[in-house]
Formats: sequence, C-alpha cells, structure tokens
Amino acid sequence: MEKLYPKKRKSDKMSEESDEDVQKEEQKSKEKIRNKSKSKSRSKSKDKKKKNIKSKAQLTLESFGIKSNLENPSKKEYPKFPDDENKKIKIVHWNVNGLRPLLRKKELDNLISEEDPDFICFNETKIDYDVIEKLNLNNIFNKTYKSYWYCPNEKKGYSGTAILTKYEPISVNYGIDIDKHDDEGRVITMEFEKFYIISCYTPNSGENLKRLHYRVEEWDKDFFEYINSLKEKKDIILAGDLNVAKDDIDIYEIKGHDKTAGFTKEERESFSKFLESGYIDTFRQFHPNDQKFSFFSKRGNLKEQYKGWRLDYFIVNDNARFIQFEESDMLDKDKYDSSDHIPIFGIFKCK
Repeated sequence: MEKLYPKKRKSDKMSEESDEDVQKEEQKSKEKIRNKSKSKSRSKSKDKKKKNIKSKAQLTLESFGIKSNLENPSKKEYPKFPDDENKKIKIVHWNVNGLRPLLRKKELDNLISEEDPDFICFNETKIDYDVIEKLNLNNIFNKTYKSYWYCPNEKKGYSGTAILTKYEPISVNYGIDIDKHDDEGRVITMEFEKFYIISCYTPNSGENLKRLHYRVEEWDKDFFEYINSLKEKKDIILAGDLNVAKDDIDIYEIKGHDKTAGFTKEERESFSKFLESGYIDTFRQFHPNDQKFSFFSKRGNLKEQYKGWRLDYFIVNDNARFIQFEESDMLDKDKYDSSDHIPIFGIFKCK
C-alpha cells in the first residue's frame, strides 16, 4: 500500500478503544434495566444519541465547507509526469500557518481554481494524522490532487508539511533519515523521473535565539548535505519557508533585527554558503532588485504598511540538466489573509 503519510496511524487503535468503551457502557446499561418499559426508553434514547453523533460528525465536516462521501471514497489513477518539454508546470508553495482556517475561508479553493497549480507544497499545516482522517482530506483533494502528509510525531498542532500533486510520483520520502530532525514533520521529498521536489519547513531559531545553535550547526548542515546528496542523482526543486531573509533587501528594516531569528549573521551566512555551493534563488534570478515580501507579522498593521520579510523560496541547482524556471514570484497579498505568509509560485519546464 502506498504511503500517503509515514507513520502508523492511530485511528485503528482509537477505534478499538472506542468499541471497548461502548461495550462497557452497554453492559452497565443492561444491569440498570429493571423492566420492559425502562428498557424501551433506554433503547430509544440510544437511537437518538446515535443520530446526534452522526449529525455532529457531519457538522464537523460541513463547518469546514467540506462535503465528502466517507463510505465510498473515489479512487483515481494519476498520470505520470508529462514527457513534453514545452509544457509549462506551475508550482505553488504556501506556509499556511494552520490548514484548518484556510479551509474555513475557502482560500485554498480560490487558489486552486484561479492558479490551477500542478503542485502545491504546504508548510506549517498544524494538523495530525487523526485530523487528516477525521476531515477525510485525502479524498477531499482527490478530484484534482494526490496528497501526501508529514505530521510531527509528538507535538500536535505544530509544524507539518504536505505536497499535493497532479502526477504520480516514483517515490516519496518523509524526513531526511536523521532521527533528531525527523520528529517535527519538516521535509517531504517527491521523486520523478528527472527531478525531485522537496517541501521543507526550516526550524525557526526561536525567541531569544534559543534554537540558533541547533538551527545553524545541526539542522542546516545535515539538511544541506541531504540536498547535496539528491543533487548528485537528479535536478532538485526546493520549495519552502526556509526561515531566513538572506539579503538586506529581503527585510523591510535592517536596523534592530541583527539579533532576530531569521536575520542573524549566522543564519544568513549559512544559507549564503549553501547557495554559493551550487544553487539558485529563483526569485532573485528574475527579480534582482525587487523588494517583495512573503511574510508579514500579525502584530500591528504591518501587512497594510507592506513591512515584511522574504522567507519563502524556490531553490534549484545551478547547471540543471532538465529543469528550467521561467518565472518565480509572489501571489497577490490581498487575496490571502488566512496565514501570516502569502503563497509564492514558480513556472518551469522539464526539458
């Protein structure tokens, strides 16, 4: 069976526990039954509760604007990546800062209908596998996309990545195969014949830079080595919130931010060295002097004042054999308010 997410799901265990609870409750109920009239009364009460439970489950889905047939999920075969060097492929990356608010506001529906991307890479989904099951997310996106999810092992409502694809991948890898990095659901790698797509949510150095050493000395080194190992095999497209504003132009105000996570000397130097080792920041390739931002803090009125950071990137290997980007930019900031990030998009051809 194909792995749409990596770890064993908890739903089967939870279901078993629920069955045991129901059996216990039924046994207690039987012991309390004194006569036929009470038995009938309790039976009616149970039927009513079952209807209410079913109704509440449906409300949970409908409250997110979701209508789905849980009993008969559709099965769809997805095509291989097109072997057409003239076909333009669109990829969108978005740090959604929680997927559920995005579903409520229909912004994902609008993005799909208006942009029609071939791939969507999510960061910071803030959901777990139980929520994916509960909301039936795989089947919800099934009409257009096959969806792959990577959630944290321990912390619920934290981090998380996903890739939605119109095309059947050769393989999907979750994490970078290093245990100390792979508990937070930060990297999904999707393999196609000529390239890899990597969705990455880089760890933030945190308040008071408490994770700065881990971020630069451990995560960056191991993750960049992982990317280098992929580049030796095929072209790569790295899409993600990489949590660094590399250049002065990538932040609205330089002064006072040199000790702020994402703009420290250590983070910027680490990322710069990675790019210099054989990679291209595609946005800067097409917009060398433009000051545009993908992140706006929710504190204050910064988005309206256009005071932000550029933290989200499409990175490709230089001298790529097959991948050729033709555009890399941000989408309209005014259309996307659910998250503190706005989506970025890229258009490329596979030669």
